[in-house]
Amino acid sequence: MAIEDRPETLALIEKILKREGYDFVGYDNGEDCVKNYEKDKPDLILLDIMLPGIDGYKVFEKIKTMNKNQKIAFLSALDIGPQAQVKLFKFGMPKYISKPFDPDELVAKVKELLES
Repeated sequence: MAIEDRPETLALIEKILKREGYDFVGYDNGEDCVKNYEKDKPDLILLDIMLPGIDGYKVFEKIKTMNKNQKIAFLSALDIGPQAQVKLFKFGMPKYISKPFDPDELVAKVKELLES
């Protein structure tokens, strides 16, 4: 599952992951992700931080209250400065994938996350 508000980025993630044989569901906002989480039952969530409505941090909190073991990686173009590091630390230092990303890097990180 990926939550990304930019349609072209969401479509790229879908293309890359489907090419590798992964099932894929994508949402352009956090509300739809949370609403459909139980139905979709994703193995992994790639979660943008800057989203319309509720941001990625709030989505992370809501999903973790539903399933504390859910694998989630933040996916963002935000610079990982001290403030972002503090927020990520608050969430147990989940994986972070920088945008723009290389397709091979995305696939490698998804495989790593699914195997961990």
